Amino acid sequence: MSSDKDVKTKVLSLLEDSRPDKDVKTEVLTLDAGLLEGGGQGLSYIISCLLNKPVKLLNARAKRKDPGLKPQHASGLKLMQDLYQAELQGGNIGSQEIYFKPNGVNTSDTFIADTQTAGSITLLIQISLPALLFSAPPPKKKLFLPPRSKKVILKGGTTVIASPPIDFLIEVFKPIVEREFGLHFDINIVGRGYYPQGKGEVVLRVDPIVERTLKPLNLVDRGEITKVRGRVTIANKSKQIGKRMATAASEVLTEAALPELENIQFDIEINSEKINAGKGLIRLWAETSTGCIISGNDIKETPEEVGKNAAEKFIRNIKHGGCVDEHLQDQLIIFMALAESRSKLVSGPITLHTRTAIHFIETMSGAKFHIKKLDSSESLVNIQDNSLDWDEGMYLIECEGIGLMVSK
Repeated sequence: MSSDKDVKTKVLSLLEDSRPDKDVKTEVLTLDAGLLEGGGQGLSYIISCLLNKPVKLLNARAKRKDPGLKPQHASGLKLMQDLYQAELQGGNIGSQEIYFKPNGVNTSDTFIADTQTAGSITLLIQISLPALLFSAPPPKKKLFLPPRSKKVILKGGTTVIASPPIDFLIEVFKPIVEREFGLHFDINIVGRGYYPQGKGEVVLRVDPIVERTLKPLNLVDRGEITKVRGRVTIANKSKQIGKRMATAASEVLTEAALPELENIQFDIEINSEKINAGKGLIRLWAETSTGCIISGNDIKETPEEVGKNAAEKFIRNIKHGGCVDEHLQDQLIIFMALAESRSKLVSGPITLHTRTAIHFIETMSGAKFHIKKLDSSESLVNIQDNSLDWDEGMYLIECEGIGLMVSK
């Protein structure tokens, strides 16, 4: 394995080398998006844009109950098309075969993506953030003004089923990636959107980076838990509903008999939204002495289900001993690949989302991941090994990043 000093930095000149009028014939990479978890299409668009690689995806979301693109996936793909002036075929709701060819970064400062449903705004941010970070024109001179921030207006659901809530991005994801990778962005909730109505709005502002790479990640020691917080957010409902959620969560936390989880106080927020009464959200998160943030959240039909499930997820993430929870784990993979040198992450059980992310990113980007199970054998494992019990143990995820950079 090469040392950190041996890792070569790739230079990305988005306007000079990938403009539409340049006669560059690039082979189209055909990928089976149905492999593993079956949801690798979003990462494929990101790498396609950043490395100027046309891609054809087959079997998009083929393993889902309703195969093909959902409104949030189609909206995210359209947003990526706008950001990189891409040629797109098959980007409609229900599409399972997609052709995507980027043609250079769009120099506009403001973009809009609207799912017109309760489609996940979190997913739209996950897709667009890496691309926006590298969306500045290459500097013309050695001395240059910082690039202008990019603004994206996102409409859809902020608190929906089968997706982390927008609060997770703000409270857990944002502080970790900003500190560890050296980037900056803001998320402003204009209005919340709940399943099934949607109608939420979030403004994302991203400061593109120029003439430097993302720093490598180094999260290998959880440290000690120093603070635990709980918060309930409900729309157009009485405070009593929030108290029922918090009580259900507290009962599960008490049964766990973990000293650091005793006597957690819950904040209860009631939002007046221009929608019918929406489902509530409860979230728990712990901060540690080394800067890790471990969380658990849920949205279900009844207050008792919400509280119980969120607490159980939180306890599971606390007990495994890793530095991240199951949601943050897979969301760090793309940034590890784009960063310079070697990133390291100690995690609990490896999720299928994470295995899928690693597969597609390695296939397209040239980044190399190594996963080691932290047991007596210290053995390397294969992400496509379905015989392995991925739901148990602790793992070290290492990545030799490509050191992507926008440069003159």
